[in-house]
Amino acid sequence: MKIQVPTNINDITLEQFQKYSLVNVEGADKEFLTHKTIEIFCDVDIKTVAKFPIKDAKEIVEDINAVLGQEQKFTDRFEMDGVTYGFLPVLEDMSLGEYIDLEEGLKDTKEFHKAAAVMFRPVTKSVRELYSIEGYEASLEAQRAMKKAPIGIISSAIVFFYNIVNVLLKDSPSYSKNLEETAKTILEKDSLQPNTDGLAAYTHLAKVMLLSMEKLRN
Repeated sequence: MKIQVPTNINDITLEQFQKYSLVNVEGADKEFLTHKTIEIFCDVDIKTVAKFPIKDAKEIVEDINAVLGQEQKFTDRFEMDGVTYGFLPVLEDMSLGEYIDLEEGLKDTKEFHKAAAVMFRPVTKSVRELYSIEGYEASLEAQRAMKKAPIGIISSAIVFFYNIVNVLLKDSPSYSKNLEETAKTILEKDSLQPNTDGLAAYTHLAKVMLLSMEKLRN
């Protein structure tokens, strides 16, 4: 049986990554995790996966973990389902409502699609490198659409967001403390996982956040 294994991190959707995060938890059975990893990322029924030779299954999971470990440069625009989405052009112009929804969406991986719907919206006008996007309205439809977004693009956007906001809000001690605590929580969660190869997006994000905090102190 031929299956399609992702070869690039942007072959993986945010929704797939969220599903994987729910099963890759402390105490998870290794065999179960192997089967679920293939089911989630290769879109194969778990009953079929259970019939795979152990050697083949392990090799597939190794390939998937290698893809999850790829780093993606920040991309301000991407196309999905015929629609071009653009990252917030001017972060300083973000409304309080946008900021609150974005921060809330970044507190837990299973809520990342909500944060993505704030960061990326349909482009309404584009002239070379300049573009404008739709105004923000909390929308379940927009949030659901973002579940299909490439995880590489979303994770790099999160890192970019934290880097920029650290500069914009460096004079806010309470914000900096909250950001640092969030980063430490991510790293602590990562250290408890039975298989950390597939959690590069968590670790990279958290390390960037902590590094930014250290730079602000110096």
